[in-house]
Amino acid sequence: MLLERIMLKSFGCYDRKNFDLSEGINLIFGPNFSGKSTLVSAIFFALTGKPIIPRVNPSSMARSGASSGTAGLGFCNQDGRYRLFRSTNGDVQIRRLENGEWRIQITGKRTADTELQQIVHLNHLHLSAASFLREGEIFEFLTRMPASRRDILYALLGIDRLIEVRERFIDGRRLSKREEKRVQEHQRSLRVTSVKGHGEEIKRLEEELKALEAQYESLTSKGAEDGDALLIVELNQTRDRLQQQIDTLGKERASILSGFTNPAHLHDSIKAIETAISEARGLEAERESVIQEVGVLTSQIRTLNGECETLHQFINNQRGHCPTCHQPIQRDTILHIIEEKSSAQEKHQRELDQKQAILNKHTDDVSTLRELDQRRQLLLNKVEMLERVETQFAELQREIETVVDRLNVLQPSAPPHRDTTVESQPDAAQLAENRRRMKSKIDTLRARLSSLNAEEAVLAHKLQELQRVQTEAEKMLRTRLRFELACAGVDKTIETLQQQILQPAEEELQRWLKRMNLFDRVSIDLKSQHLLPSLNIDGAERNLMLLSGSEKMILYLCFKAALSTALGNNGFFVFDDPTLHLDVERKHLMISFIQQLAANHQVIVTSNDTDVRHALTDSHIIETTGE
Repeated sequence: MLLERIMLKSFGCYDRKNFDLSEGINLIFGPNFSGKSTLVSAIFFALTGKPIIPRVNPSSMARSGASSGTAGLGFCNQDGRYRLFRSTNGDVQIRRLENGEWRIQITGKRTADTELQQIVHLNHLHLSAASFLREGEIFEFLTRMPASRRDILYALLGIDRLIEVRERFIDGRRLSKREEKRVQEHQRSLRVTSVKGHGEEIKRLEEELKALEAQYESLTSKGAEDGDALLIVELNQTRDRLQQQIDTLGKERASILSGFTNPAHLHDSIKAIETAISEARGLEAERESVIQEVGVLTSQIRTLNGECETLHQFINNQRGHCPTCHQPIQRDTILHIIEEKSSAQEKHQRELDQKQAILNKHTDDVSTLRELDQRRQLLLNKVEMLERVETQFAELQREIETVVDRLNVLQPSAPPHRDTTVESQPDAAQLAENRRRMKSKIDTLRARLSSLNAEEAVLAHKLQELQRVQTEAEKMLRTRLRFELACAGVDKTIETLQQQILQPAEEELQRWLKRMNLFDRVSIDLKSQHLLPSLNIDGAERNLMLLSGSEKMILYLCFKAALSTALGNNGFFVFDDPTLHLDVERKHLMISFIQQLAANHQVIVTSNDTDVRHALTDSHIIETTGE
């Protein structure tokens, strides 16, 4: 890529200014504050959209008083000639020379940057690390934390994408381990150790059950021959059982009706109580009214009594005049008032006695009424119990009548008596008892067989589930191993990529140092310190911070040249005042470095040193005076 022209509009200290560039060395020469660094910033900003100085807002790069500034850059590559314009507001425009005319190819903001990358194939970090040198950059690089340099290295090599992939693989491995642990826990919970199958016992029970069922069928066939006798025995037993239940219900009915002649008497008592309660329904309200009247009369009597006592004390006063108004006391008048109040008090007392008697009577009536209500509730419960007993009694009566009717059909000549027997009844009874016992044993065996079959089914299901979980555990193990292999593969790829990039960079850096005769017998390591060159000079480690300023500068520029070669040359280098603070010898060494670099690349250098200008006689000079 070859830079051809810098075009500025309201950018930095420039209003409108264009600067042509040539191949080889371009020396931007001028005094301090003349805008040399502005041109370096304009090139970097136009290509990347970012200020060359970190943490600077692009809007601050516009000319003072202007709403926005624009940095333009003309360049050519294998695809053609282009002009790139970028404003501090974020607008981007790319023009291409076609048939002698500049045609707009891309315009916009974010999408334009994406399309720009497809044309120029430049990377912000690549340019910053390998193609540009700004003031103060060396000290910042040397004092960076290892993690920060590692991030820069990963971004330069594209390893950051691999790191993201590895993190996802690590997350997948973590999840697979967690899932594998869960499956193993489930597998341990399903572990079948000392559980034996019940196959032999089930087979034995089935054979025994088959033999018993055959015997039961035989007894049933024999009982069918003596069917009538057997049926008579069963019906007599059923009749006795029903009669016993009827007797029990009769006793319960008698207990419920204790104190009453019959159910009608019980219902009559309930109706009488309900009538009494209905008639006395307003009794509690009357009692409450009487209680209020008694309270009023009691309060009035208490008030009159207090007033009389006060008047008596007033009369008994020996002073003969009122202590409040000092008027003479009218004794007769006061006695007359006391007599009236005493008369009113006696009248209220008589009314109170009458009301108290009425209240006592109402209280007794209310207590009686409550007792009647409790009695009614008790009788209602008896009625409910009696209805239940009567219902059961009627059902049992119907059942026993049915049984007696069947017995009369089977024994038409025998009287319907509980102790009626036939000659075959003892044998039939014994046969029925044998059948009952055998039927009970068959039911027990069937229940045991059903339980064993259920346990066998549970065991089979458990073994099946254990097999499924075992398969799932093997699947989780394979998944985890895949993730571990993937993580190891990504790590190996990262290591290989670093080796393939950094090893040539180390060798190129050693060639540059040897060419510049900067150190003798030096070995370089860029990997261990993440891009920070680790110098081993004559077998001893050398701390870069202890190097002189000129040594740091030349070493750093050699490092950029080597890194640019390893990453793929951009075709140009831009150095902002690389000879600053160098002595004469190191200055000539730096000039020699620039000239060697310019043999294969375009180099843009800023300086205000006349020695540099005189030394770079073949360079393209760009004079800056500022505006």
